[in-house]
Amino acid sequence: MTQASTRWPIGSRRAVGTIVVCMGAAVLLLGCATPAKAPPYVVPAGVPTAKLVMRGAVPSGDLFGVFVHDDAQNCKGPRLVGAGNNTRNPTTVALAAGSLTTVDFVLLRSNKTTCLLRWSFTPVAGKSYLVNGGMFGAGCRGSVLDASNPDAMKAPEGIVRRDAKGDACVALAQARSTAGGATQGGQDQGAAVLRPGANADDLQGLIGP
Repeated sequence: MTQASTRWPIGSRRAVGTIVVCMGAAVLLLGCATPAKAPPYVVPAGVPTAKLVMRGAVPSGDLFGVFVHDDAQNCKGPRLVGAGNNTRNPTTVALAAGSLTTVDFVLLRSNKTTCLLRWSFTPVAGKSYLVNGGMFGAGCRGSVLDASNPDAMKAPEGIVRRDAKGDACVALAQARSTAGGATQGGQDQGAAVLRPGANADDLQGLIGP
């Protein structure tokens, strides 16, 4: 499973639901100047689709979210695909196929530290993909896998990691492939800092009843 300990500083005083959206966007390493809740992901009409399955292995009190970007190349325009906790995983959704897609796995810990993993790949119509992540040491690790054959899951063809030390959206030409091996290491980005006023309970609204 692809691993990383990528953690970014946040500067928002908004509720944690907004902070996680800000992390998903990762527009600025020093935080989001104008955070706002991300709209839900909606598959464009009339396009072929794949399935996106989301799983998180997180302790009680930790939360996670999965985002897809409107602008896949520049990691902009995050849309919330699903959010979960230690007792609930997001519902499987349809994912637009046939064009570049950038997916984020964002982990929010109960101690108000965060971790971001980001990949880009091109989904193939009719296939199923698994986004899976969780805690690993002082950071997090995760993967995107072609799960069309559950007995032989593998990295999607052409998939690349977009997050790296000092850059939350590595240019595609410089992004490293993750398809060559099941596990690749990440780099420690230092402690994430959340300002007072954030409450982890606020993200529960993203998870639903």
